[in-house]
Amino acid sequence: MSKSKEISLIGILAAVNIASRIALQSLPNIKPVTSLIILSVIVFGLSFGIKLTFVTTIVSNIYLGMGIWTFFQIFAWIVICLLTQGVVDIFHKVKKEPPLLFMAVFSFCMGYVFGFIVSLEQFVVGGVGLFISYYSVGIAFDTMHAIGNFAFYLLCAPFFMKLFIKEKEHFL
Repeated sequence: MSKSKEISLIGILAAVNIASRIALQSLPNIKPVTSLIILSVIVFGLSFGIKLTFVTTIVSNIYLGMGIWTFFQIFAWIVICLLTQGVVDIFHKVKKEPPLLFMAVFSFCMGYVFGFIVSLEQFVVGGVGLFISYYSVGIAFDTMHAIGNFAFYLLCAPFFMKLFIKEKEHFL
């Protein structure tokens, strides 16, 4: 994929992520961003997913609020990109694509991974005590994120996988 085409596609997907984060900000942690990042890694690869993560997080946080948590959000989504690439690599070794339901459950789990990593900000700011209290209160929000990821992945994956694969073939 040429750099200009990659930048264009990242811009389009980041715009979808940013718009969804802003439009759905009243819902606690229910956004399609994590699912779209996972899908982008599956189709376009790790590097693409990480670039999408940076653009999505920085631009959306300009609107939603920038702070130390921005670094932890980026780190959390990069970890999710790395884990996704690991899962994809395992399936590709046996010459299979990851099944829809398996990846929906994976997306569900990534809601908890994201929440844990973002909560580490509180460890940096206030130590173990603040981290434990913040993280334990945040489990309900992580659960909403996990449920949202599962639902968005099941609903979006069939459409976006076809669209992404078509775009990938078009750009090659």
